[in-house]
Amino acid sequence: MGSPLLFTIATLAVLIVPAAAGKTVDRDSLIAVPVEIHNSGTAPILCQAEIAHWFATDLATIAPGDSASLDLRFDPVSSTWATMNTRGEALPLERAWCGVEGRTYETRWDIQLDRDEPQAKRLDCRREGAGLGCR
Repeated sequence: MGSPLLFTIATLAVLIVPAAAGKTVDRDSLIAVPVEIHNSGTAPILCQAEIAHWFATDLATIAPGDSASLDLRFDPVSSTWATMNTRGEALPLERAWCGVEGRTYETRWDIQLDRDEPQAKRLDCRREGAGLGCR
């Protein structure tokens, strides 16, 4: 008898908590800090960002031989990194990475999000052993 009630509460918590965790950053103080990723390997690359402890959003899929610019933003007032969602809201980032598509997290290469002096980056990435390597 208690199980349906617990299931309902758990379901509502799953739906409500991510909305609360995805608080936006003030767009007015954001500066663009693009990160250019070139895929010089033979497998597609997927770049993602963690916007909550349990939720990642896709930033770009990059085919072999192609490049993509990740639209990352930085708030120098709060030292917060952000990415824009489809509604034009700036969502704070906890971290960002790229990996081989299909095994992105297991093969990830973390993108350094410097909070002291953020700068645009150009990275050349390819599969290296069991992971992805970028320089």
